[in-house]
Amino acid sequence: MALIRLDFFSDVLKVDTAVQVIVPQRCERSPSIGQPPYKVLYLLHGLKQNETSYLRNSRIERYVQNLDLVVVLPSVGRSFYTDQKKGYPYFTYLTEELPRLLSTLLPISTRRDDTAIAGLSMGGYGALKAALTNPMQYGYAASMSGALDLVSLANRMKDETLPFPAEFENTFGPLECLADGQDDLFALAAKLGKVRPRLYITCGTEDFLYQDNIHFVKTFGERLDIRYEETAGSHTWAFWDAALPGVLSSMLQ
Repeated sequence: MALIRLDFFSDVLKVDTAVQVIVPQRCERSPSIGQPPYKVLYLLHGLKQNETSYLRNSRIERYVQNLDLVVVLPSVGRSFYTDQKKGYPYFTYLTEELPRLLSTLLPISTRRDDTAIAGLSMGGYGALKAALTNPMQYGYAASMSGALDLVSLANRMKDETLPFPAEFENTFGPLECLADGQDDLFALAAKLGKVRPRLYITCGTEDFLYQDNIHFVKTFGERLDIRYEETAGSHTWAFWDAALPGVLSSMLQ
């Protein structure tokens, strides 16, 4: 297994940026690693994190050590993986520019069935948004403690409780226009055609986003291919680290 940091200029963001990438390496520690191209998992960080957070706070390297899987850890600030109304086009960067660039640099497959995306909290929202918006691109998406009901969350997060005033409106535009728009996971899921990604959703029962996760699963559990699991836990790395093996096993089944 190799850990690579890629620093590059993004034509979409118009700035230097970086990703961390875990790449399979066949060696005496991992003799069962196969030949490329490999499946790829885009693993998305949460609101207060960056491309190093999984490496510093979870055992992701150990979990994938013997897997034929490339794990890509991007960084998007506090953008909710969205083309911000007053900011930067991070959704375009994540779903278009980054995969296109990495396919020229790394031994990854570009097949839909070999492409997965997952994340925690804000990253759980970003993962499902990417897969529901581009179901022909991602065969699997997973959310850990995801912000799945953005309308509900925005209604609860008033300016006085945010570290940056009007942060949500800068990202999504007028909050009264969120429902049924391109950033609303409920609207995206309702509009899915015949091609649908497999979804894995997990959340701790003490998490402040637990009811939002339950709402999404109850709404689409019979229509979409959703595997849902819950355990005791809150919005912490202890829960997310424990959830990662389930994300990986569900993806690779």
